[in-house]
Amino acid sequence: MHGSRPTGAWSRGVALLAAALPLVVVAALAVLPPATLDGTPLAWLPPLAAAALLFVATLGALAAMVPGIRTGSGESLLAAGASAALVGVAVNELTGSRVQAPALLLASMLLAGAAIAERAGAAIGRRAAIATVVALLALVETAVLAGLVPGPADALAPYATAGLAAAAVLALAAAVVGRVDMTTAALVAVAAVAFLVDRGHTLESMVGLIALIGSQLVALRGRLEPEEAVDEADQILPELAGRLDDAVLAFDGHLRLREWNAAASGLLGLDAASAGTRLEDLLGVSVAELPSVDGTAVAHRAVGGLEVAMHRSGGKVIAVVRDPGVPPEADQLARELRSTIEELLRARRTIELQRTELERLATVDLLTGVESRSAIIDRLRMEVAQARRYDHPLAVLLLDVDGFRDLNATHGIGAGDAVLREVALRMRLRVREADALGRAGSDGFIAVLPHTDETGAVSFADALRNRLALRPIAIGDELTKVTVSIGLATMRPGEELDVDGLLTRVEEALASARGAGGDRIALDRLHGLVRLEDRRGREPADGPETAQDKGS
Repeated sequence: MHGSRPTGAWSRGVALLAAALPLVVVAALAVLPPATLDGTPLAWLPPLAAAALLFVATLGALAAMVPGIRTGSGESLLAAGASAALVGVAVNELTGSRVQAPALLLASMLLAGAAIAERAGAAIGRRAAIATVVALLALVETAVLAGLVPGPADALAPYATAGLAAAAVLALAAAVVGRVDMTTAALVAVAAVAFLVDRGHTLESMVGLIALIGSQLVALRGRLEPEEAVDEADQILPELAGRLDDAVLAFDGHLRLREWNAAASGLLGLDAASAGTRLEDLLGVSVAELPSVDGTAVAHRAVGGLEVAMHRSGGKVIAVVRDPGVPPEADQLARELRSTIEELLRARRTIELQRTELERLATVDLLTGVESRSAIIDRLRMEVAQARRYDHPLAVLLLDVDGFRDLNATHGIGAGDAVLREVALRMRLRVREADALGRAGSDGFIAVLPHTDETGAVSFADALRNRLALRPIAIGDELTKVTVSIGLATMRPGEELDVDGLLTRVEEALASARGAGGDRIALDRLHGLVRLEDRRGREPADGPETAQDKGS
């Protein structure tokens, strides 16, 4: 395998340190008396700096736009848009406009988007790339006009400070997240801070212009110089590639050559200078023929009549170039490599599915389908914090199935599980969308009722108790009447109460209801552990049995 380019955390640190010195200069100038350059022998410096920025930013936009359209690289297209926005900054300076916030904010947003696209390895087709360029240029033109036209410029002037501050934050975020344009983004952040503290053609604006010129020079160097290969930790070719007679090549998210095996050196004449060559130029395969993410495609119109099989994983592409007339054993090894890559892709998708399932299992009770105890306690903790912050009532209901232990002993554990599932189903049909329902214990459930006072909680609990007892539950060939005991606790507006205190109240209320014989409701200590009288002799609290109840 060939090629190596050292990248890592140290390069990000160097980029941020490189941006720190101008930032310190800006901070120092901000506390010094204003030093305008107008009327001095140095008055020609700001227009000259603006003209230089206009030139290098235009070059930077073109240097990123052309390869971006060729490869469909989202990072390159967004970086081109950011450079175009800095052209707008130069135009504003040359025309005397002082509203730089729209263009700088747009440049920072596009740099942040480029950093994200680079991480994701985003790539699009040629037509979509051209449409993206047109949309970006229209967006840049709108931002520049917003700073030039008197009406919009005057309307945006009160928000200039906030816009420049947001531009600095976004550019710094792009510097931290990105791997290619870290220094560029850091220098744009410095420029945003410089314009933020500028007091009218002072040295701060000069520092801002110089920082933007430096950002574009750094970007141009990165775009025009061929990149070397990635670090050892980023190598993506399997070791099996070294044993193949077929040429195996690895391309990065920008579709530039990173690694290749010995067979590729002989078949395609590759050497150390080939690192960084684009896939389209090397293999004659267009971006439109590339497979989708985690897919495979075969091109039959490759250079020299060779067949190219391309395997894509995320933003990286592995190409296997073969001659249809190779010996059978080499063809077998090529198939083995392709099979290995496909198995790795399938394994990764399986791991993602398993992780998603584990996350679901951690929050859902498998028997009843309601939230697990840990999940419902977390929800209760959040609702208690919301109730304390916004002074709204909160009610908690704790429910136990009466005689559940005897039911298990008489009919078996399977019957007990069936009863719990049916009780959970009937409770889920009664709770509101904003409420939460979870498992509280072996035979218990807990319901969290936000924005619910004592009256609403009692009405809900009474209706729930009646509907659970209204229709017997089928256990085998028998119909068994199931009753429940319910404890209620409320948290009133303005009451300083934590989760443990609320749970203690509702547990005491449930113990009171069970101690009185079950099939009843008891309120918390604020009401003296009052138990509601048995209401079997009348209809459920919220009306006769509904079709929903019958269906449960």
